[in-house]
Amino acid sequence: MSKNQPISNEMEMVLQQGNTLMPDLHIRPTDLANPTEAFLTRVYVQYLRCFGLRADPPFNVDNEGTDTSREKRVFLVKLCRQVERIMQITFPNKTYTYLDIIRPAPKKTIKTLDFLFNYLAYYKLFKRSVLVPVEESIRTREALIAEITSKRCQLENRKEKAASVKVDIENCQLAINELREELPKAQAQLAKHNKTCNEQKSALDSLEIQHTELTSQIRHWEQLVVEDDQVLNIKKQIESMSRNIENCKEELAVQEQLFNDHRSKIEANLNMVIEIEKALEVLPASLLDDYKENLKQQELMEKQLPALEAQNQKLLSEIDVNKTELQQSAEQFQTRKEKYDEECQKFQQQIDVRKTALEEQKRAEEERSKNLEMLQRQIEEQEAMGKVIEEMLVALGKN
Repeated sequence: MSKNQPISNEMEMVLQQGNTLMPDLHIRPTDLANPTEAFLTRVYVQYLRCFGLRADPPFNVDNEGTDTSREKRVFLVKLCRQVERIMQITFPNKTYTYLDIIRPAPKKTIKTLDFLFNYLAYYKLFKRSVLVPVEESIRTREALIAEITSKRCQLENRKEKAASVKVDIENCQLAINELREELPKAQAQLAKHNKTCNEQKSALDSLEIQHTELTSQIRHWEQLVVEDDQVLNIKKQIESMSRNIENCKEELAVQEQLFNDHRSKIEANLNMVIEIEKALEVLPASLLDDYKENLKQQELMEKQLPALEAQNQKLLSEIDVNKTELQQSAEQFQTRKEKYDEECQKFQQQIDVRKTALEEQKRAEEERSKNLEMLQRQIEEQEAMGKVIEEMLVALGKN
């Protein structure tokens, strides 16, 4: 019993740690008392996932004896190596082999799980305080490496540019030396060209003088001689003037025709006036005055007709507006009447409700008054009974 007691305590501790750290496994005491390959595989896979490591088994974990494939053996060997590496962080001499997972011993399994669970608890407890500085140092290292590589690239580019600039400088120096050698020859050629240019300029000046003299002579001869072009222009002008004269004649004939038409109209009007004067001599003056008055009234009526039509149209539009307003007011009256009826109905209902409430209150008051009377009677009866009892007590006391 003394030897089994520490093992049971250790088993309970491992159970508590495992179910606390990895509650999805649901570790039972029988799993630790009789560990199996499937149980340890599930535990180690879930354990490695807590560290962010993917270890998905390529086989069905529950089939222990049926699956004897090479993939399973390779996976279990890798799983044992990863567990062994985690154990060797603290205990470098610890080992965990393939046999420890396919034929697990309870004692070694409990000790291994105890160490692994302790390490996981330590990892979860001090993960931020330990890993954050490490991550920061890794980030700074990566940033420095990136900066060094960029600086190195810049340095290489600058070296290449410096080499190319050096080559360009050498080429430019060679070109300058060649140009210096060619400079005297170019200066001699320039002097020759300047001399020839001066000679050509003087010849050009003499040619310009001759040209001006010739142009003056040509203008003098042009003034003396009439060119054929001028004669043709004059002929064209004469032809255009003759055409204009013909057009004017045609327009004059048209105007004469119009004048004759107007003259005939005027003569007809004069004849009409003469006939009207003759008719006036025959007709009486009163009829003419009535006729003139009727004409004036007709003109006045014609002048007033647009205004009257506009006024009539305005009155019609006002009538239409009044009709629409009347219809709207009738609709509003109807809606207000309906609202008033509804409000009256609601008010009547409220009055009825209040009446019923008052009646109920009256009934309650009556019942209360009746109850008070009954209570008063009961009190009086009790007082009378009390007096009787007191008298009886007094009588008994005397006896």
